[in-house]
Amino acid sequence: MASASFATCTAGDPKFWPAYIRHLVLFNICIFVFLGNMYTAGIATGFQALAMEFHVDFSKLTDLISYPVLALGVGNIIWTPTAVCFGKRPVLIFSTALFLGCTIWSIKAKTIDSLLASRVIACFGAGSIESIGPAMIADMYRERYFATAMALFSLFLSGGSQVGPMIAGFLITDKGWRWFFILCAILIAANLVMMLFLLPETNYRRVLYEGETAQEADKQADEMAQHIEKGQDLTAGVPNSENNRPYAGSYWKDLVAFNGRGTEERGLMGWPRQFSLPFRFILVPHALFAALSYGVFLSGVVIISTLAPQFLSPPPYLFKASGLGLFSLSSFIGIIVGYPIAGPLTDLLSRAFARRSRDEHHVPEHRMPALLVPFIVCPPGLMLFAYIISENKSAYIAAVGSALQAAGLVFVPSVVLSVVVDAWPESGSEAVVLINAGKNAVAFGITLSTPKWLASEGLKKMFWEMAGIQWAVLVLALPLYFFGPSLRRKSSRFV
Repeated sequence: MASASFATCTAGDPKFWPAYIRHLVLFNICIFVFLGNMYTAGIATGFQALAMEFHVDFSKLTDLISYPVLALGVGNIIWTPTAVCFGKRPVLIFSTALFLGCTIWSIKAKTIDSLLASRVIACFGAGSIESIGPAMIADMYRERYFATAMALFSLFLSGGSQVGPMIAGFLITDKGWRWFFILCAILIAANLVMMLFLLPETNYRRVLYEGETAQEADKQADEMAQHIEKGQDLTAGVPNSENNRPYAGSYWKDLVAFNGRGTEERGLMGWPRQFSLPFRFILVPHALFAALSYGVFLSGVVIISTLAPQFLSPPPYLFKASGLGLFSLSSFIGIIVGYPIAGPLTDLLSRAFARRSRDEHHVPEHRMPALLVPFIVCPPGLMLFAYIISENKSAYIAAVGSALQAAGLVFVPSVVLSVVVDAWPESGSEAVVLINAGKNAVAFGITLSTPKWLASEGLKKMFWEMAGIQWAVLVLALPLYFFGPSLRRKSSRFV
């Protein structure tokens, strides 16, 4: 890619852009998803301060997490068809501005209901990146690197929900809970400025054949990339058909060329159709499994983060907000340890199984065995956390349980999202919308029921039941692994 000048570096298919441009876009969307989840989860460490200021109990404060989590999922459904009609860049800029405005509202909130409303709308804006981000990664990275890029995206997504509470804990202890939102507003504003200059449009129409996987489509891309690397024209073999907007002429001009950046030929008139497309994947077992598995592991992490203040603030632990923040850091350590394994392991399994097959045929389901790692590691983390806390034992050991559970937030999505996007490269972004909305709906339902579940079952039994649910869901990967190709052929008529 060294032959590409900066003036023409974003011409044609984003898969052929210089690596530094693609990495800058990846950095921007990773920061956005980090901030969205930091804002969503961070306030949990301030529950005690909020309870004292607004005179509400912890069960009411749980709404400050559960409803914003649902709003993140709803945002996926609304923002993605809008991005198809108008372009990913303008939608991300607008949604980030909405996120920023509502974060400022959170700073000024005077009642618990006002704070809840500001957080719901802010998370609706932040939800745009959870489906548009993976779609942009699919736009820019070929199949062999997709799982690794997705694991990085998942690392930032998960890291925001774990590092956020730590940052919030120290700020709330020293300055008060409003300062957490002040910091969020500053960081979101900086991210918005970076987007204005370092986030080119990635929408591009490709010709894909029915039943073609992302790896098969990338064979032609590899050949084209070799020609480019030999010094041939960047846009050689990358036609600007009527389906793709002509290049504006330079990187900077392309940033301000907003008209016609969508891939929906009818523009806004096609929005209802685009809105309905993700729901086709309700009939696809792979997508349903991805939403359910991702949702139950996200739920485990959210439950720990919402219940930790309730159990660690009173005696015998007497944790302040800063202590709760440090406790949440254990989850991030679990994510950090899991990251270098999750993405590369998934890609390695995919290539290894393809080489072992008779005709070196690639099958998306070859990534599924990587789910054995979260099956062994993550549910026991829930059980360990519950046992230690219920017996009033060391909080350090409970933190280990939290870390084991949080590792699932990089292992599970790096597998299930990669399988779906690889199997349906042309409509994978639509599947990701349904998956993200579904996993947030699952997390919302489980988190909302947490107070009643805890009251009726007790901490230990509740968490052991949750671990059983996670094991049961992961077992569903077995029929997908053995019968996946057949199921994909049968479900192809729906998508």
